[in-house]
Amino acid sequence: MLPEKLLALVSVLLLILCMLTPLRKSSLAQRHPLLKKIFSRHTLFGILLLIAALIHGILAGNTAGMITGKIAWMVLLILLLLSIFLKKRKSLFRKRIHTVLAVIVCVLVVIHVGYVIII
Repeated sequence: MLPEKLLALVSVLLLILCMLTPLRKSSLAQRHPLLKKIFSRHTLFGILLLIAALIHGILAGNTAGMITGKIAWMVLLILLLLSIFLKKRKSLFRKRIHTVLAVIVCVLVVIHVGYVIII
């Protein structure tokens, strides 16, 4: 498997792990300590996702999905930067912004993957 394709797979897996974080408070996670521990690594998964996606983009080069991938990566960067700067604010506003940006990243990744598959 080509390195950029492997990084694409790793990026998607990290994105899925990030999006499953709300499950850490579920009864399933409470009964299974390993799941709770995995879901508690949200920040680490987000940083690794940003790095893996950046390297994937560099290695993939000039491809059909380049623009959609760049947009998704930039929104992810904004999401992480806002998370860092607003971390001390435990407000509903911060949580909503984080959730909205996370959904936007997911939609953009779906568009990116779909565009690459179709073209």
